[in-house]
Amino acid sequence: MEQRDKEVDPVTYQGEYQEWMRFALQSAGLGTWDMDPINKHVIWDDRCRELYGFPDGNVTSFDNVMAYIHPEDKELVQNAVNRALSDEHGGRYDTEFRTIGAADHKLRWLRCIGQAYFNENGVAYRFAGTAQDITKQRKSRERQAMLFSLVESSSDCMAASDMDGGLFYMNASGRKLLGIPMDLDIAQLEEKELYNVENYQSFCNDVLPGLKNGRKWTGTIYLKHYLTKETIPFHADYTVIRDPRNNSIIGHGASLRDLRPELEAKKEQQKLLALLENSRDFVSLSDENGHVSYVNAAGLKLVGLDSLQEAKIHNSNYLMPEEQERLKKEVNAQLFNRGQWSGEISYRHFKTGEIIPVQATTMLVYDPVTGVSQGRASIARDLREEKALRQQMIDNEQELERLVELRTDELKKANIDLNIVNQNLEQFAYVASHDLQEPLRKINMFSALLQDKYANELNETGVRNLGIIRNAATRMTTLIQDLLAFSRVSRQDHLFEKVDLRQILEQVVADVDVTIQQKGARVEYDGLCTVNAIPLHMTQLFQNLLSNALKFSKVDEPPVITVSSRMMDPQEVAAHPQLQNSTTYCEIRVKDNGIGFAPTYARKIFVIFQRLHGRGEYEGSGIGLALCQKIVIAHHGIIYAESAEKEGATFTVILPAYT
Repeated sequence: MEQRDKEVDPVTYQGEYQEWMRFALQSAGLGTWDMDPINKHVIWDDRCRELYGFPDGNVTSFDNVMAYIHPEDKELVQNAVNRALSDEHGGRYDTEFRTIGAADHKLRWLRCIGQAYFNENGVAYRFAGTAQDITKQRKSRERQAMLFSLVESSSDCMAASDMDGGLFYMNASGRKLLGIPMDLDIAQLEEKELYNVENYQSFCNDVLPGLKNGRKWTGTIYLKHYLTKETIPFHADYTVIRDPRNNSIIGHGASLRDLRPELEAKKEQQKLLALLENSRDFVSLSDENGHVSYVNAAGLKLVGLDSLQEAKIHNSNYLMPEEQERLKKEVNAQLFNRGQWSGEISYRHFKTGEIIPVQATTMLVYDPVTGVSQGRASIARDLREEKALRQQMIDNEQELERLVELRTDELKKANIDLNIVNQNLEQFAYVASHDLQEPLRKINMFSALLQDKYANELNETGVRNLGIIRNAATRMTTLIQDLLAFSRVSRQDHLFEKVDLRQILEQVVADVDVTIQQKGARVEYDGLCTVNAIPLHMTQLFQNLLSNALKFSKVDEPPVITVSSRMMDPQEVAAHPQLQNSTTYCEIRVKDNGIGFAPTYARKIFVIFQRLHGRGEYEGSGIGLALCQKIVIAHHGIIYAESAEKEGATFTVILPAYT
């Protein structure tokens, strides 16, 4: 039997439908609004009115609605409404913004969705939609964004993967640490690709089982760099990720801290500890209150402690009793005001009680990250040996002063004796110049009279003997005069002056001009340097050097004498120990082409009365070169000769230059 549906009353259906719609809107927390775009009137239900914070009324103006939109969002809403009413996007309207309640002044986030309707001329005649309070969702999204920003800005590696090991997130720091390119989709990687084979096996055996059972895991893991394959140690904190709907485990996340800086710091700490342990100085660490926690081996030995445990006492116990007050008033006060104290203080030996003077430095140690004081460090150097050496130096200085004083007294006595000798020499010089020469003059005078008056009456032997007498007397006169000249040369510093050696040489050449002409000699010289000397002594020096060169010339070759000079550089001066390095010197060379002498006689020729030839061969007393040496030494210089037989000789004189 066919059954026919009952007919439905349209009015009843429309009422039931509207009631159903109101129930659905209320369940969803939605409010409805309907706007007349032409007249700018808005009709809204109670829920929509509440979302805008209006106390009553279901009809208002569009401008009144806009007045209670947050100032920062008004432009956003106005632009969205204009686009919907201009039919740019089919009249669709969907935007999120903030309102400030008209009566309750409460801040709300709303999402409005609507649709504009247009007539055949494209003019909007109706604009209607819904409004929903999304304040909680918005705050939740903001918190999520903050958390995401926090994770992204972390310096640690933050990563997450599903339970099958597929990565779906890793922050920028993690990518950088592991060398994963920023443009690489992290979902393309599996967790095991970040491990070496053996390290991944350890992860599967030690970490994963606990995570699958919902337990956290903390420890050290080893990952590999994506590009370089370097193994990197990390401190890892693993936790499970649960589905908020049913609390089931859907994955796990990890926070990884790179351990390389920490391990490197530990190596440096070990190096520092080794340095402290091998230090010869006392080193200790203590807290701010002075309770010692560490003393190195040298420190334990210094104060007579056998173990570190014995050393863990208050630092005041390391000081002599008389230093306790100083520790409070000076050391600690300066330490906490300036962060450091340095000075000499007395430690004590715990076993013998010996006073140990030390040079100590105590400073506050701060945490490099927080800047908070971590305690104090002390370094002390044992001063006993240094003080003993210092006392020894004082004793030595006192002994030296005593010896210098004794030597000064001896020199004073020697100076008195020298003055007596000089007086005797002066008397000898007077006798030599007057008393000794007077008999010689009479011998010469009367032997000359005998030779002139009685020469015809004497036989050949008598004439020869008389000649011998006269020659001996003449030689004796010359010898006495040369001895006088030699004895008068001394360091008379007050007579020193600027002396142009060229002028001196020109004068000497003029004096020996007769001998030069007789021998056909040639004296060559150019500009000579200026020295600090006694002019008379320089004349004697050059006169003896030129006379020596003329005397010992070759028989068959005219003498050629070359005189030159130059300034010496510091390196050349340093090569002569007898010279002062801080003084400027001039080198004078007198070179001849005479008979020369054997190199073995280079020093012997400057000895007084020394002759290399017999008296019959060359005249003279043998004092000339000895006089030259004495003059040069009196002028703080040196003289030496270089020669070879029959190859001439070169006499080098070095004298202080005039500056």
